[in-house]
Amino acid sequence: MFRTISVIGGDLRQLAAAQFMRKDGFDIILYGFEGTDKHGIRDTSDVSGALCADAVILPVPVSFDGKYVNMPFSKNKLSTDELVANLNPAAMVFGGQIKPELAEALEQRGIKYCDYLKREELAIRNAVPTAEGAIELAISETPITLHGSRCLVTGYGRIGKILSKMLCGLGAHVSVEARKYADLAMIEGHGCNALSLKELGHHVNEFDIIFNTVPALIFDAELLKKIRRNTLIIDLASRPGGVDFILHRLIIP
Repeated sequence: MFRTISVIGGDLRQLAAAQFMRKDGFDIILYGFEGTDKHGIRDTSDVSGALCADAVILPVPVSFDGKYVNMPFSKNKLSTDELVANLNPAAMVFGGQIKPELAEALEQRGIKYCDYLKREELAIRNAVPTAEGAIELAISETPITLHGSRCLVTGYGRIGKILSKMLCGLGAHVSVEARKYADLAMIEGHGCNALSLKELGHHVNEFDIIFNTVPALIFDAELLKKIRRNTLIIDLASRPGGVDFILHRLIIP
């Protein structure tokens, strides 16, 4: 049974989780939330003290670069090496998108960990706010309505499925790129236009908004040159994403 739980780094979701756990009677310690409203929850500037807890809650993702813990509200940096070295060896570590290198380091010290984004039910539920956020961004960044707009969704995983369904519900004309024949058939069955990756280059200039969910470089120089200048591209994939935005700014200033 956990008595003390440290919540280290991350965004406001971590603070919300800390509040819920505190209401459930756990002793909560925050680290890496300078300048935020902590709602009376105890915080510390001593990372070693935070890492002595029975359980450690890390952010989603734990790290963007694999070197430092994701702590956007903190001026301090906590390396993943320092994290592992100072953890209570009896602690249970929770985090989202734990990279293989960090997982190996934890295993070498015999520290138990759980990557909660590997739980399918959480990954599916997490796709809903991601899709809603993408739609909100599309509405705010374009002068047109989504109803009647021409939208492309690349990838037909959890986010791609939910996002394409939402866009159809808003009256958009939705095309979805997928690689598997079964997915292409399902896309058509759900009332969307199905595109294979090979067909993408022939149609990519037709869209008002492009949503990428594939965590691999799809929109390279060849495809970017074919996209209209006024097309909005929203990349929802994990870093480094599927769009070469540096090249995009050079091609489409």
